[in-house]
Parts: sequence; structure tokens; C-alpha cells
Amino acid sequence: MKILPVIVAGFSYFALGGLWFTPLFGRQWDTAVGFQRPPKWRPTWEYYLVPLAGCLIAVSAAAFLLESAHAHSLVDHLRLGAVVGLGFGATITTVNAVAPNMPRPGLYAAVVGSYHLVGLVLASLVLYGLS
Repeated sequence: MKILPVIVAGFSYFALGGLWFTPLFGRQWDTAVGFQRPPKWRPTWEYYLVPLAGCLIAVSAAAFLLESAHAHSLVDHLRLGAVVGLGFGATITTVNAVAPNMPRPGLYAAVVGSYHLVGLVLASLVLYGLS
């Protein structure tokens, strides 16, 4: 497994999260988790570092699976990205969404689960492009 494609794909997945959870679906995420942003609220460093680490780990796992499956074509990469994104990312998100303290579990599952699906497909495309 080559490290540079994994890093680029991981940062791509993370950057998508910056768009997904701020201008695109930030308000929906806030509603789903019951968060009301105080005036002048600024996230701490953990708000960025933990998701970045998670993206890099998830992309490393996807790259390992791509390599293990001998995926070489664009279709192979798209298929695996979708299977990992839906089969793991979206599914685990949906299971976690039913926690008793989640105000809007369906909305949370839709926003976060779809992010992982799209993000892991994007990461698999980046891995394909850099392989």
C-alpha cells in the first residue's frame, strides 16, 4: 500500500467533511444532535484532529481492502468505496444514531451516513487516480 495516495485520499475525505458539516448540511447536523451554536462559538482542535485521524484510518482500511481484492479498475474502486461507505460507515452511523440522547436519529443517520458513503467513494476514486 502506498502512503501518499492514502494521505491524499484521507485529506480529501476530511475536506469533504468540512463542506458537508458546515455550508451543506451543518444546520441539519446541529438539529439532529440538538446543538445550538452559541454566538462566536469556535470549535476546539479536537473537532478537527479526531475526524482527520478517523478519515486517515478509514482510508487506510479501504486501501488495504482494495489491495487485498486486487482492485484495478475504476468500477472495482467505486464498488468497494460504496460497499465500505454503506456497509460500514452508514450502517454504523445509523446504529449509533438510535442512542437515547439523539434528538433526531433519522436525520443524524441521513446526514452523517450519507457523508461516509460519499466520502469513502471519493476516497476510493482518489486512490484509483493515484494508483
